[in-house]
Amino acid sequence: MPSLSLSSRYKIVLALLFIAGSASLSASPLVIPQKQAAHFCQLLVSEGPSVSTLALRAHQMMPPDDSLSVEQIFAGYVLLADGWQTMRLFPYQEDGMISWYSATDELPASIDSEHQKYISEVFPRLIAEVQSGDWKTVDAYIDRMIQYQCQFGGQKLPLRPSPSVIIGIYLLFFAFFFASFLIKKLVKSKKMCIFANEF
Repeated sequence: MPSLSLSSRYKIVLALLFIAGSASLSASPLVIPQKQAAHFCQLLVSEGPSVSTLALRAHQMMPPDDSLSVEQIFAGYVLLADGWQTMRLFPYQEDGMISWYSATDELPASIDSEHQKYISEVFPRLIAEVQSGDWKTVDAYIDRMIQYQCQFGGQKLPLRPSPSVIIGIYLLFFAFFFASFLIKKLVKSKKMCIFANEF
């Protein structure tokens, strides 16, 4: 991954100052809740030839804060400090080739007006919902963006196993090792019985 440019570092510092400043100016600071920030960071972003999640990019770019998660800081930068304007989050497939665009890119004429309108309008609408604190609608916008990326980007988001799946895997391993332990004990006790009967 390329190192951050000076302007990118400057924008991140501004975002952090914005978040810290909003906390000191009002009783109810505008901080994106962890749930929505983590959800938002599941979006894919294109950087050159590689496509990765915003979460991966966030963890590569910044350390965690004492009070906010990396996802909350990064989502704040993207959504509240205009970081979204240059991020290539919108794929479009044409003639078997996938190109990724930012919301402010000049889009090719081959992209139909419905897609152009979505690309240019989704972030201002999402940001309005973030500012109003309507987190259910924010989640709906993020779900739609993820669906858009999967449908037009030829990509699938990396699957994250749920906690119940992880617990199930641990239980299966435990059951396997416990069963093999019991079988070894049973075989050993049968050998002892055979050995004792010989005398």
